[in-house]
Amino acid sequence: MPLFFRLTALTCGLFLLILLQASGYIRPPVPLPPPEIEIQTEWSPEELQKPPNIIILLSEAFWDITQIKSLQFSEDPAPMFHALQEKFTHGTLLSPMFGGGTANVELEVLTGHSMRFFPEDSTPYEQYIKQPTASLASLLAGQGYNTTAISPFYHWFFNSSEVYKHLGFSRFISLEYFNPDEYVGPYIGDHAVVRRIIEESERNPGPDFIFANTMENHYHYWPGKFKKNHIEVKSNMSNAVTGIAETYAQGLSGADRALQELIMHFSRVKEPTIIVFFGDHLPSLEKLLVYKESKYISGEDDPDFLEKMHNTPVVVWSNYLPKEAKEELHMSPSFLGPYILNLAKRPGSPYTDFLSDLYRKMPVLPPKTYYEAMNIDVNLVQQYEDRQKAILKLEKQAAASGGSASVAGVDAADSGDSVAGSDGADSGDRNSATGMAGTADSSTSDAAGSSDASNSVVDTGGTSSDGSSATGMNGTTDSSTSDAAGSSDASNSAVDTGATGSDGSSATGMAGTADSSDASNSSVDTGATGGTMKGTPPFILGYGEPLIERVSPDTLTVGGDVFGRSQLTVHGGRYGLGSTVFINGEPQQTTWQSESSLSVNLPKSLTTNAATLDIQVHVLDSKNRVLAASRIVKVPVLEKKH
Repeated sequence: MPLFFRLTALTCGLFLLILLQASGYIRPPVPLPPPEIEIQTEWSPEELQKPPNIIILLSEAFWDITQIKSLQFSEDPAPMFHALQEKFTHGTLLSPMFGGGTANVELEVLTGHSMRFFPEDSTPYEQYIKQPTASLASLLAGQGYNTTAISPFYHWFFNSSEVYKHLGFSRFISLEYFNPDEYVGPYIGDHAVVRRIIEESERNPGPDFIFANTMENHYHYWPGKFKKNHIEVKSNMSNAVTGIAETYAQGLSGADRALQELIMHFSRVKEPTIIVFFGDHLPSLEKLLVYKESKYISGEDDPDFLEKMHNTPVVVWSNYLPKEAKEELHMSPSFLGPYILNLAKRPGSPYTDFLSDLYRKMPVLPPKTYYEAMNIDVNLVQQYEDRQKAILKLEKQAAASGGSASVAGVDAADSGDSVAGSDGADSGDRNSATGMAGTADSSTSDAAGSSDASNSVVDTGGTSSDGSSATGMNGTTDSSTSDAAGSSDASNSAVDTGATGSDGSSATGMAGTADSSDASNSSVDTGATGGTMKGTPPFILGYGEPLIERVSPDTLTVGGDVFGRSQLTVHGGRYGLGSTVFINGEPQQTTWQSESSLSVNLPKSLTTNAATLDIQVHVLDSKNRVLAASRIVKVPVLEKKH
């Protein structure tokens, strides 16, 4: 090619590049393969004897949309997940829910109870978990684990803060303790959840049990949810419905990047760790529009609806287990907890042992209408239902009798019909009523939170897609106004997780429960299986009381500056979405600057006369209830010096 033409082509190319840059064109990122994850540690026999960290990450509405073969994606929306599927234990969970109801899937995983035995359309977190309830958290707390729940949604939603306390968690980090700059679209991004998982594991010297759920890819999925979609979908669907698929794929990629971050971190950590990652239910994709227009299903009457629309993906990764231990799973979520306990070689309970044996005989429990087609043994189902109901009944009775009553000589599920080959709940000492580890509780916190908004569009306070706006809590953030008032509730009451009374007999099972029915700043210390367990940490919502280290300036002037303005900056931490500065007992419009600083522009009325201002930071929820409060710092307002 002559030099003239080559120079002309180069000039045109440069000119086009300048035009594209000037127009704000952003080149789509080149899809990169997931990193080859190599375990960075060699384990000694002593290290392998340590209890492993167990991290369960429930990824909101996570499902492999590439299963819809009529859709073509510009890049794989979940490369990390697909890479893990090839090398590690993976499979599906037969979710009892579709399109919403995260709390019900949580319940199955944490307690082993099946939603099939609760009334249809019920939410046990709101209706049944009103007392200490045996769970994975209470069981592992009794074995020395630090137990943490994380959910980037309101602490009162689905009654979660009360429920997590009842289940034996020692800390619950809810939306009020996330940051306003961590939004991705209308919800907190999955990266922020993974960040807190890592922080909590680094905070604690011993083994951790962390149960977390996410919100980034929660309903809705209409185009415009995220600031930008970098995944394009080609299909025979309408443009509007194709846009729904692209929005979901974008959220899926966010979940996959968070999974990659989590795995990469623990691949370098010198602590045996198991990570369980799963989807709670399939997304609705706007009233099934994507599923139907793509011909994935014919409609709600599709003969394969249960198989296609209720099986969610699960993968189990470990940094220490041999690769040859890889399995392919297909189970109900209620069997996942016992499976993980066995994998981690952690002692279970009569109830988890029963469920482990039942899983080998009946790995999934479908709706009754599928029993015949799936060869379900109704006798096994009845045994399961009887045990579950007996456990819940005994837990309720134990709480009503003061929380420390033992069920002497009674096995909650022992009616002579234990599953063959398993001792079920019929333990030799007959002391455990139901099985799974011990809980203790200081009950009534009238606050809660969870991960799923039941398919409703949630107002998060007008946060824009770049995450820069207000909180929806009338608390703090960039420019949100808090007109909160209220007295402190019971959220920070001290609770020791334990199990049984001094006689070693269990009130409920998973090694027993104890309860103090009045939650107000009470402390319960009930031990684990046969005595008092000292040193158990209290139940903490978020990060406990906010800290004020200093206030700047440390004095104010009557009348403010020449324009009559006065500003205070509060330094300390850890500040988040709910952190609000109070002055003389009244909430102020608070700007979140960082996890360690908040600022306030003072009304002129506060600096009209010489006085002393009482400065305090409260953590408020979206209902203006005070979850925690700092100490009071006094700042004098002085006359101007002439």
